[in-house]
Amino acid sequence: MPIDQELIAALLKGHTERREEAQVLELLRRASAPTLDTVLREVDAAGLFRSIDNHWFGPQHRSDLRELLVERLGDLSIEAQANLAHGMQAGHTDRADEEAIAAIFHARQGVELTHLKNRINSRTDAHDLEGLVFGDIGDEAVRAGILEHIATQAAEVETGESKVLCDIDDTVICALHDRRYPRGTIYPGILALLDALDRGPDDDPFSTGDLTFVTARPGDAFGLIENHTRASLRRAGIATHSVLTGTLAALVTHDLMAGQKIANIDHYRQLFPEYRKLFIGDSGQGDVRVGELLLERFGEVVDIVVIHDVVGTPDDERARHAEQGIHFVDTYVGAARLMHERGLIAEAGLERVVTESRGALDDIDWDSDEQREAVVALIDRDAAGIDVHTTPTSTA
Repeated sequence: MPIDQELIAALLKGHTERREEAQVLELLRRASAPTLDTVLREVDAAGLFRSIDNHWFGPQHRSDLRELLVERLGDLSIEAQANLAHGMQAGHTDRADEEAIAAIFHARQGVELTHLKNRINSRTDAHDLEGLVFGDIGDEAVRAGILEHIATQAAEVETGESKVLCDIDDTVICALHDRRYPRGTIYPGILALLDALDRGPDDDPFSTGDLTFVTARPGDAFGLIENHTRASLRRAGIATHSVLTGTLAALVTHDLMAGQKIANIDHYRQLFPEYRKLFIGDSGQGDVRVGELLLERFGEVVDIVVIHDVVGTPDDERARHAEQGIHFVDTYVGAARLMHERGLIAEAGLERVVTESRGALDDIDWDSDEQREAVVALIDRDAAGIDVHTTPTSTA
């Protein structure tokens, strides 16, 4: 490790005096481009900005740090720039920080900007891209400038992929209305389906981490609820994702829940206009209305709306919704089959969904044999004719 990097790490450890702040600034000023990039890729950027202060009666070291790093954006990789944005986002973000963050976005064009956005969005805490642009950036003019730059540059990018927007309760995990599975069950096949959608139609993705969970669960100022949601999803086996949360007020009615989800999805649409979108929800808490609003407002960029039916929706109602572009499914094998037919996942992805769905059945602590047999029948029905070199699921 270069000596400059070792010194910076040592100087930032613990409480940082003015003299140590000045030393860090001087090391960063005279660092070569490769060293500066390495430092800013690996340093705790939030800790860096916490440690370097503007003093009431003394040097304005934090302002000097911000100006120095903005001046040297051209020396930094996408990874370092994303880390730098997080450093200014994680604590209090003032107007000068917002303008510096905007400069990071403007430093990248075309596909490089797409990669920067994906990198920022890949964080495993509440400080993702949506939180940055629509939360931490408080000045409307700064936000508008970022979004205008995103829209202009996205027009030059062809990803060939979709961002996957997915509900959580009764969509990923049996939680509220579904009586076909024991409460808390991760639905068979859902993890393989989300992975297949992330990989895309050729199983050779332009980008990964294209999964965002849209929930009516409320967010909070410190990201505690959102971080709890992320932790629950990681325990379920979903490591790379972002989360768009709701508000307490939105929990009052299904229409309010739907409205909150649409507002969040609209944010996402503005952040990633170079991607198409698809939505997976359930029939229990307003997601059908979400699908209707999505198709009504953003239908030109929505590939498909899939609703996991947890309340036994009648066939005639399903058919009516299918005419609108909202497709009900009983299993994620059925969802995968539909998405494969639409060219959204590869054949290998479809086969993985079938295999995972059947394999997961033995890991579920069923309430009764009848409950298990009913689900087995649905999965075997939806998997009929899909050759994955496995035998039909046993009900024994």
